[in-house]
Amino acid sequence: MPSEPLAPASTNTENNGVTAITSPQRKLMAVLIPSHSRGKENDEPIDIENVDGPTHSDNEQTEEGRPVRKRKATVPFDEDTDMDTDELLEKEVKTKKKPAAKPRVPKAAKDPAAAAKAPKKTSKKSVRSAFSDDEEGGQSPANSILSKFKRNPKGIVPYVKPEDPLDFDPSYVYSLARQYPDTYWKHHAESKSGMINKISEDHPLELVESNIRDQAAITGMVLSPDGTMLATFCNLGSARIWSLEDYSLLKTLRDAKEEHIDEFYVGAFVPDQTLLLVGGKLKDRNNWSEADEDNNILPCSLKLFDILTGEVVCQLKGHTEELLCVKRVQFKGENYFLSGSQDGYLNKWHMESDWRSLKLMEQMEDGITCMAFTVSFVPNTGNKYFLAAADENLRLYDFEHATLLQTFENMYSSYCDCGKFIQPVDFPMPPPIPQEEPTVDVEEISESAIKKGKMKAEDIEPAARPQQYAYFISRGVELLDSEERMIAKDYNSCTLHKLVYPTTKGGKWYLTEVKKFQDEEYFSNAWLIKISSNGRYLMAPTCTGEVFIYNLKTGQVTGVLKDHDDVEVRDVIFHPTRPLLFTSGDDGQVKVYTYSKPDDISKALKDSEESQRRDSEAAALVSVATDLSAVSVKDEEEEEAIVDVVDEDLTE
Repeated sequence: MPSEPLAPASTNTENNGVTAITSPQRKLMAVLIPSHSRGKENDEPIDIENVDGPTHSDNEQTEEGRPVRKRKATVPFDEDTDMDTDELLEKEVKTKKKPAAKPRVPKAAKDPAAAAKAPKKTSKKSVRSAFSDDEEGGQSPANSILSKFKRNPKGIVPYVKPEDPLDFDPSYVYSLARQYPDTYWKHHAESKSGMINKISEDHPLELVESNIRDQAAITGMVLSPDGTMLATFCNLGSARIWSLEDYSLLKTLRDAKEEHIDEFYVGAFVPDQTLLLVGGKLKDRNNWSEADEDNNILPCSLKLFDILTGEVVCQLKGHTEELLCVKRVQFKGENYFLSGSQDGYLNKWHMESDWRSLKLMEQMEDGITCMAFTVSFVPNTGNKYFLAAADENLRLYDFEHATLLQTFENMYSSYCDCGKFIQPVDFPMPPPIPQEEPTVDVEEISESAIKKGKMKAEDIEPAARPQQYAYFISRGVELLDSEERMIAKDYNSCTLHKLVYPTTKGGKWYLTEVKKFQDEEYFSNAWLIKISSNGRYLMAPTCTGEVFIYNLKTGQVTGVLKDHDDVEVRDVIFHPTRPLLFTSGDDGQVKVYTYSKPDDISKALKDSEESQRRDSEAAALVSVATDLSAVSVKDEEEEEAIVDVVDEDLTE
């Protein structure tokens, strides 16, 4: 190397980070090392002691005449080797790849005749240096000194999302819906079943003379499955059953063996109408609560009464506070009750086939404490899903797996205490339940396409299902004014929602607002008030003894019923097959309404008779089909038995 410093011939010879430097004696090419490479690219060893400064052999200088400072090498130390740091660094630098040389033209390319004779050379794998992040090449662990620092590349495995049993599966859900069709969608304003379908100046309502009452507030009511009886639930711990032929009292149910104080709020008949399940509050007769200004609450059980004997045949124990709702439901042919309580839990009670004893109790897993006021099962899902009015929200549950799926938040500022699925007759109707997807016949698929590997039978996209949805009504309670604590911040309202079902497996549900129903005189800021609808009108009770009638299509107030005392009206029910409307309240009375015009009554009764005739014929057809199916199964079993006998004879 010359002793005199090299002078740059030109300062404008940069080309992609490479600077040419000239000398009077010889030409050298200095290459700037990229930031990811460290050390020298030649075979000269690095002087560790002088790595931060110029050495006696370093003559490279910058344009300003300053010596070029070398980077300090960092080498991982291998505790398993006896080599010192200098030897280790020297070995790794020597094994580092050199810059690629100028490609040469092979002789085979120059001489075509020799191309056939020239053997193919196996390219050597590049040696991976400790300074390199390259993962493709490298020495074997047996030969590499720094093999313990080498990263072993992992194969790329495509991510496959595990199946979640809680994911919405359209095929499974609609198969349930076809196998177990809904029975609570048959009667509405346009079904011609005999129920009240029009309320206006041309079709007014009037009170029916009746004496359905109790000695305290009637918080809830329920009709029997055949519509011939009405059960009322009183805060004094009694459930009364009334005949709807002459409105006479048939039975009063009390738990004579109960030592403490019963209050009944809700209940449900079993299908054969021999049992009535009742729930409410149980208070300690011997302990008073100063905070509640009432007797202390004890764990509350659901009591199953035998209607004929009046005895409690079963108690469902599992709630610690008062019961707010109870629903009878069948899922996959099995019997269940579903209950909600102020203790924040929804309980699923699996009953025996006769409904008289409990198989299993299971609590809904929601991860949060919620107070469910009402529950309503999602239509056309085989009773797999239900929507609960809980706290200030609406919550969607999977009944089969007893798990919360989604929460639709902040429906109302205080409580959302009632919600029901309905079938509004003046809105677009949901599509029918999707039919079962036809199986793909492989022979009908293009054989050429399959042979060429262009498609497979399982790759065929299924036909798109129509968008399923259902309508849902809700009402709620608003927070009171922070200063006066007397006036609600917002007007009380009821809401019509649309619940949109998922279209794909694992998809989400969506809840949209369709219409809101409000009026300046509609005041209903108290909880445990239920609304109802026949598909054309929304019946909304108030705290002032009134019931507002909203037209679902227009949102306008069609009429107001004013026959209760100036107290809360708690419940309202449309009779499904008779022109009757029932309301109950804290005045301990049930008001019964019907059409005031004889023509409206006669038409409704005629429709009711026709509806009952159709139902009887349908039930007879189902019975015949069931009998034929049983006979067919029996014949097949007998034929199989005969074939088995013949086979045995032939074998012998």
